[in-house]
Amino acid sequence: MSKKDSITTFDFQTGLGGVIPSTQEAYNKVINSQITLKKETENIKQFKINFEKTIINKLKLLATFPTKKEVFVFIVQYFNSVKDYSSRDIDNMAKTILDTLKGKFYYNDSQVKTLLVQKDIKDYIPQDFIYVAIKEIKNERDVEAVKISGIDRARTYYNEFKKTIKLL
Repeated sequence: MSKKDSITTFDFQTGLGGVIPSTQEAYNKVINSQITLKKETENIKQFKINFEKTIINKLKLLATFPTKKEVFVFIVQYFNSVKDYSSRDIDNMAKTILDTLKGKFYYNDSQVKTLLVQKDIKDYIPQDFIYVAIKEIKNERDVEAVKISGIDRARTYYNEFKKTIKLL
């Protein structure tokens, strides 16, 4: 494989079965016109706890994170159901993932230079599956290369993932 054709690697990647719950910032109006942020649902809290467990063990091996540099974040949510696919908003799913990544991979949301989020249904991924990858940006070429190779990496990672679990 020539240097031109090589696949760009990520600094971190992970995957897990399931569907990303949607975080929606909402506010409650209380007495004296004070506004408060609604509490996270138990579903979102539990997802974040499980996702953190998935990434923390792998993250211990990487001295580069959290970084002060800009990052590229790539998220793919694969669905097993057309109904779920049609009813889910990727912006809210992205917020759930980004909330969990902050403080572990980067310090401030403004460090996310490029965010690529996709939802899909594919025969070659026959279950609900979440793929998340992160790359510390060293130059502009990194961003373009990651955009191009991201989907291929997600498929490859899923094939490795399914070997370790029993498909649902």
